[in-house]
Amino acid sequence: MSEDREAAVAFVECYGRTWASWDIAGFVDLFTEDVVYTDHPTEETVVGRDALEHYVRREQAQQGAVVVRMGVPIVDGNRVSAEFWAAGEQATIAGCLMAHIDSSDGRCSHFREYWFEIEGHARPQDGWGD
Repeated sequence: MSEDREAAVAFVECYGRTWASWDIAGFVDLFTEDVVYTDHPTEETVVGRDALEHYVRREQAQQGAVVVRMGVPIVDGNRVSAEFWAAGEQATIAGCLMAHIDSSDGRCSHFREYWFEIEGHARPQDGWGD
């Protein structure tokens, strides 16, 4: 496995793990100091790790406890895409992320996600994330 692929796969795994546990410091550490993080095209773009930490704290307050599943990453050089499924008590978020991984340190410099919300705690369909 190439170094770029290893870094991209590790990013996706850590992204899911730190989201599910609300390890905010660990989550923010996955990103470069000047990260551009876009949460859905109709929502919000934050720039920089300080703004990202503030954003994630708000998300934690809104989402509460979640079960997060990450799909199998698709890697092309230092870019990675993966589906995600985050189920809470009130709602489920299903979507896809795209990240540009900085090959010098394995952190993400540009991030976009597209998602939709499903009422209640929903389970993914068969074959999801493959």
